[in-house]
Amino acid sequence: MDWKKTETIFIIAFLILDIFLLVLFIDSRMASSPTPLVSQTLEEKLKSENITYGKIPSDAEKGSYLSTEPLAFTQKDINNLKGQKITLQNANQRIFSFLQKPVKIDPDKYGADLAPFLKSDVFKGDKYTYWSYDKDKMQMTFNQKIDSRPVLFNTDGQIVFTLNKDNEVVSYMQTMLGDTQVFDKQDDVISGTDALEVLHQHGDLKQNSKIINTTLGYYNLVSLPSSDVYLPVWAFEVEHEKQTTYFLVNGLEGSVINTNDTQAVPSEEAK
Repeated sequence: MDWKKTETIFIIAFLILDIFLLVLFIDSRMASSPTPLVSQTLEEKLKSENITYGKIPSDAEKGSYLSTEPLAFTQKDINNLKGQKITLQNANQRIFSFLQKPVKIDPDKYGADLAPFLKSDVFKGDKYTYWSYDKDKMQMTFNQKIDSRPVLFNTDGQIVFTLNKDNEVVSYMQTMLGDTQVFDKQDDVISGTDALEVLHQHGDLKQNSKIINTTLGYYNLVSLPSSDVYLPVWAFEVEHEKQTTYFLVNGLEGSVINTNDTQAVPSEEAK
């Protein structure tokens, strides 16, 4: 017997067997390993949940904590407001005005046709910006601006116009915040898209929702004996099943603010 040839055959056979067993081992490991998860972008996540939205600011901005308090109006502040019957209320912190000649407006223009009246016939009216129109109450609300950003969900910095059935402004109520004091140097405010991702991860956005509006403003975080503390927040106006809800995200810390002030209200479509 040719043992050398036999030895060679055995070596080749064992080598083939080893290769075969190695292939089986690799196949079994690959079959048992979980399929790697593909990371989804925020846009893909929202799309998969049928959450729609318009343009949302993606640039980072600057902001800081600040303090202020309600302004007490003086007689001098209202002396030049003609064609109005004005009274000061609530320790002079509220102006109530009844217009002798109503101002005709179109509620669908988002307060644009009230701009001339605000500038000429309301005390520092150019410091306010349109916020909302309540069709049931026939009231249009403008919020005061701090650093070009609206003060949100605060009756201490608002003008509320009351309309009659002919869409004419017949009266208004005005409050105002005084000078502001910055607590610290301005810091980075997260972008609107980052705030949206925070809100989504928090689980507040339901499937089939629609983000109607996104606003960067100031929110009253806490009230102190001497003044109130405000911080920059992102406010998301979200519609779901004919209900509109406002959600707030802290622009400095990137956390969701839980507040009863942003409770759901009927959407315009449901009214």
